[in-house]
Amino acid sequence: MAEIAGLKLIVPTSVTNSGGTSSVSATGKVTFTSVTTSLSVNGVFSATHDTYLIVMRNTNAIGNGAWTIKLRASGSDATNNYTTQYIFANSTSVTGARATSQAAGRAGTSRTESGGTHIYMYGPNLAQPTAWRTVDVSSGSGTPIIFDFASTHSLSSAYDGFSLFPDSSYASTGALTVYGLSQ
Repeated sequence: MAEIAGLKLIVPTSVTNSGGTSSVSATGKVTFTSVTTSLSVNGVFSATHDTYLIVMRNTNAIGNGAWTIKLRASGSDATNNYTTQYIFANSTSVTGARATSQAAGRAGTSRTESGGTHIYMYGPNLAQPTAWRTVDVSSGSGTPIIFDFASTHSLSSAYDGFSLFPDSSYASTGALTVYGLSQ
């Protein structure tokens, strides 16, 4: 993986999953196959960077759903205290909604057609509430579908990783990388 100007590729210390398989390469690329329950990425957030970019592509074997996310510290997920606001654009329709006091935040979609996700994570390793913005697009059977999520975790805790959860055991396959942003 080549470095992108202003971005530092982060190599996770480990990845684990429940359902399916996952691995991390020496260059930091996390690959996952048929993940049905969770994918945890450890050791990516540190005091070196305040802001991070998670880039993911994925497809599902069956069905369309969403990814949720929980922040992690020392291998344990932080549950509760998540809020998400989103905008969904499909064809000429645009809708939105908010969910408060949730067990997890939103981190994109998982669909049967190809898709891509960018998650901009702000201050996950700082002892303050964490915010992130997710921009997600899928081919929507030839017509682009766009989701834009803004999420927060309201606790003032420092985190070193995250867990992703696909909806409804749809057997998601793909890859992700994590970058620290230079400031």
